[in-house]
Amino acid sequence: MNRFRLADRADLAVFYEADASYFHAGRADILQVVSREVFIAHYSGCPSIGFVCDGHAIGGMILDRGHAHLAVLPAYHGRWAILWKPALEWLFRMTPEALGVVEADNRVCVEFMKRNGWTGVPTGDGKIVFRITPRTPRRA
Repeated sequence: MNRFRLADRADLAVFYEADASYFHAGRADILQVVSREVFIAHYSGCPSIGFVCDGHAIGGMILDRGHAHLAVLPAYHGRWAILWKPALEWLFRMTPEALGVVEADNRVCVEFMKRNGWTGVPTGDGKIVFRITPRTPRRA
């Protein structure tokens, strides 16, 4: 039935799988360095919000030292948009702005960030850093 909701915290094991799914397609070397255990240990003390569909964790958002980290299991890509507004509301209750680092070759995520009105700055190492701020009302 696809009932989506937020959870008080992200399930970090599921978040790792969602994040790792991107790296399996050509960047598996990163997964040799950042194992599930290392990932969970690093992010366990960070504020987070979980994404849930029909009672199952599907990803979430983590705030780590001013950086917003978002991941969703591939099976739910394009289907979780109903959670975006409440996730941003949570983020901006935590901080007035955040940075989002995106792999430059992750076209879907780069376009997602641009659609939200955020401008990115290339870092020179294959990443783009976006400044995530609350949306301002558009003029008619």
